[in-house]
Amino acid sequence: MKKIYYLLIVSALALISSCQKPEYVEPTVERQGITSLTAYFTSGKYVDQAMVKLEITDPDQDVFVIPVPWFFPEESTDPTTIYMSNLRIRAELAPNCKIEPALTILDLNLENKFTYTNAQGESREIIITGKRTKSAKCNLMSFALTEPYRVDGFINDDTNEIYLFTTDDLNGFSAEATACAHATVETTLSVKKDYNNDQQVTVIAQDGTTKKTYTIQKRYPNKIPYGFRSASVRQLFNFEPVSRLGFPEYTTTVYPSLASIGGNIIVCLGNGETPVYLDGLTGVKMGEINLGSVAPGSVTSDEGGNLIITNHVEGQGTFEIYKTKSVTAAPELFHSFVNESTVPMGYHVKVHGNIDTDAIITITHEGIAGVTETSVYTRVVVSGGAVVSTDTIDLAGLGLSWGAAPTNTAKVVPASANVEDGIILCYYSYNTIVYVNGNGAISATFPVLDEGVSGNYNTNVMEAKTYNNAKYAIHLVSSHFPMWGCGPQLRVFDISTPTSIKDGATVMQNTSIEWYQTAASGCAAADVIMAPSTDGFKVYIYYFDHNAGVIGGYVADCIDI
Repeated sequence: MKKIYYLLIVSALALISSCQKPEYVEPTVERQGITSLTAYFTSGKYVDQAMVKLEITDPDQDVFVIPVPWFFPEESTDPTTIYMSNLRIRAELAPNCKIEPALTILDLNLENKFTYTNAQGESREIIITGKRTKSAKCNLMSFALTEPYRVDGFINDDTNEIYLFTTDDLNGFSAEATACAHATVETTLSVKKDYNNDQQVTVIAQDGTTKKTYTIQKRYPNKIPYGFRSASVRQLFNFEPVSRLGFPEYTTTVYPSLASIGGNIIVCLGNGETPVYLDGLTGVKMGEINLGSVAPGSVTSDEGGNLIITNHVEGQGTFEIYKTKSVTAAPELFHSFVNESTVPMGYHVKVHGNIDTDAIITITHEGIAGVTETSVYTRVVVSGGAVVSTDTIDLAGLGLSWGAAPTNTAKVVPASANVEDGIILCYYSYNTIVYVNGNGAISATFPVLDEGVSGNYNTNVMEAKTYNNAKYAIHLVSSHFPMWGCGPQLRVFDISTPTSIKDGATVMQNTSIEWYQTAASGCAAADVIMAPSTDGFKVYIYYFDHNAGVIGGYVADCIDI
């Protein structure tokens, strides 16, 4: 089996009866007694969420200044002044260490005095206070030449370089750049320059002191021959979507689906509301997409920059597939057909390939809660940009069947844009990834229970895409019971030889998706999407676990550096 790449995996310990984080943990250093202090909101829409965590490495430290961010969320303009006097502070302590009196709600404008006793019984006075701190982040999020035409730059933060991938003459170009939240771009980019030669752009952090200078180079890099570089994987964002984006509470039943085009993430909740789009680098909400006349059941995207929007229908209803290349352009009808089955369809749609050329679209039919399960999906084959076949396929003969949306329906995904490569699926509570080959037979299975996944998880969320000659399958394991320490897990498999999925994935150690909803079980609905960039140098993975209360994204590249 070709090497399997992993973005991340949660390896979470079950919590004992309480939904709170454990107060005492093993120290990171033998003498280290206090390893961290975390400040939590006690009021407002972020109540019980962590605002900031101070990591502590000095065992002899007596004064602890918690660096409260100037704004929260970081990308907002909402000052944290009003929270400074009313923050709950929690400490991570080594065994047999204690702080007296017990930490509760503190005013971080003051110097709060406590007695700290280490494991040897030695005591000393410590002070816990806080200070609002302006951000020292000074990264560029995007860079592009804009006049006389657009050339997007590739930002390499490891080397502080920006690559312009072209052989064109770049003399006399103006540019634009976007910095991270509250940082500013020092260089005047509107002035036309000769980008055939190296240029520079400087970013100044919000603190006014920290700077980073990027060198802009015209070049055409080599790609590694296969897939993405595991060393290039980095997280873009990971946060709680109810307070940040106004999404429904975890107890609300929704049917989430994701897509990504033009640097945006599109989120459809399947509840009749217009899908919204977020900035693909920051997760900031930008607005609602232009739906035209579509009644949205779900969204997805292909490898050609197309946003696919579908409706949701019951049995015998007319199913419609729309497409657009912009969140602001009304979609046009691509294909429609009658759902000849007796069960609904439209909440789970996946595409492998490019519908402008060759692709396969799969629509998983849903069981009806309390009435029937189903084993049916519809496969739409696209060749030369046109639909050449629409077939409804029943997997009952393989012993496969699933329940109702949103939590128990499978997500059947095409293993490639070639019918002969078959499909991959997984669902609750079968909890086994199944590869069905092009002849309709099961060729490989991978029981995710062997990876520490129990009935506390929902295993029905999958995706598959091709990137830089590699075919990938992505499996998002969402959580039924996040309050029990069951957090979301994300695995990426190499399925260029699809039967190799039986060999499974090895955990990427000490890496996890942080989740934010730990109150009770809600609606365990989720989705995951993989989206290659238009220039082919980057690939993005976005995930949304509604019940665990988290939305996030990762990026990787295939540049040979």
